[in-house]
Amino acid sequence: MQTQGNTSGAPAGVDAKFEVRVGAAAGSGGVDAPLTLAVGTVDITPSVPRWPSLWMGGYAGGPRGNHGDVARTLRAHCVVFYDQGTPNVLLRADIVHIPRDVHQAVRSRIVDAGLVADSADFMMMASHTHSGMYVGDTTPNPFIMMNLQPADIDAINLSTQILIDLLVQLVTDTLQVPPVAVTLGYAEGNTTIGYNRVDMPTVLSTVPVLLARAVSDNSPVALVFGYACHAVARGNDEVFDSDYCGEAAEQVERWLGVPALFLQGTAGDQQPADPQSPDQVANLGDQLARTIADVVVHGAFTPVTGPFATQLTEVDLPFTVDTSKASVRNQLRTRYQQRVNDNPPTEYVNRHAQVMLGQLDDGTLPTSIPMPIQCWKLGGLTIMGLAHEALSVYDGAVKALMPGKKVWVLGYTNEVACYVPGDEVSWAGGSKHFGYEAGWTDDPTITGENTAPMFFAWPAPLRFSPVGTTPPAVGSTQRIVLDACRTLLTG
Repeated sequence: MQTQGNTSGAPAGVDAKFEVRVGAAAGSGGVDAPLTLAVGTVDITPSVPRWPSLWMGGYAGGPRGNHGDVARTLRAHCVVFYDQGTPNVLLRADIVHIPRDVHQAVRSRIVDAGLVADSADFMMMASHTHSGMYVGDTTPNPFIMMNLQPADIDAINLSTQILIDLLVQLVTDTLQVPPVAVTLGYAEGNTTIGYNRVDMPTVLSTVPVLLARAVSDNSPVALVFGYACHAVARGNDEVFDSDYCGEAAEQVERWLGVPALFLQGTAGDQQPADPQSPDQVANLGDQLARTIADVVVHGAFTPVTGPFATQLTEVDLPFTVDTSKASVRNQLRTRYQQRVNDNPPTEYVNRHAQVMLGQLDDGTLPTSIPMPIQCWKLGGLTIMGLAHEALSVYDGAVKALMPGKKVWVLGYTNEVACYVPGDEVSWAGGSKHFGYEAGWTDDPTITGENTAPMFFAWPAPLRFSPVGTTPPAVGSTQRIVLDACRTLLTG
């Protein structure tokens, strides 16, 4: 961090005359300075013998496991923003999902240890790489997803505990790093590396960049950047890879000489350009890195200051049917039993139906899906973190709640247990992307075959407005989410 660098290692097309001096003395500025910052990273790439499981998450099908091949290191990063000495902790990891129990385990250990003053001062998110480890045994369900058996699932859970320990230790260690007094600046670039896979017009192209510079000499200390696109450029193979976003981060780090942290946006319906391949990871990562570099060199950065105002709330997303009613449960039991009867155990639909029948038998069938929503308000920038795989409609809809303001909307924040479609995608059902994001194909009252709620182990799609309703109806998923965001933004 005390070496110097220049753009001789910059991504292609970047002004080579732009020079940076990377890092500052670790102790420059104390925690009593207006804003100080510390950053840390850890390798979370599973390997034997330490990790019991090398099963991979992201794609349904037969069992998919890594055999030791690593294209890019899987990493977790932690950045701590001290506002008048109070830490605000941002944790991100190269994993596909964060199940609810994993999120709660990490959060509770950090809060209970007194590492943050308030739970809302801690935010975590997944990059959504589909070439990383399988995390947890709930969402998505590894039995439904890959027909894994109890011994394999036990191994996944043991590896998940290792991951939890590493993440908590990373936060603990980063909080021990002497912070650097910094100024923060925010700017945006634009590039397009993908398309909307549900045939909607929204293709997100914004590249948010938050750059921390040392007060002492204006040298870069850390860079946080974002984009909204599924991290599936590599495709379905058995190689660990942080995908296009990891490639971009590595390029920016080599150029600036400081940590670069990627945050995923509302990418539920955003798909990288074909073809999926190792070369495409490099191509799209390079394109994103060049855009970031151009922002750093030429961008119009606006100051971002304290104080930090943090809020964390949770809403319940209802299903299209009320599973608290005995009559609804009885109808679902009949229909899921029929699916078991009609499909062999090798089929996802059979395994999902088995899980649903088990929940009906033991009284654990869920009645809704919890969704944490988190908001960090800073001077000059608001960061809104949405749980789950929110579709791109939420990016524009949340920003519209604060016209003229800088709002950075994140997806995959804190936990990931489902897709969160807007009304238009839900209305379309099986007619758009075979109903995968909507959760139904020919009947909206039950989880559609081979749709996302099947792999996440939910009994039915999320509730949506009556067709054609504008604005979204009270009680619909889209209305519930946006009402919660509005309360956080204006409260």
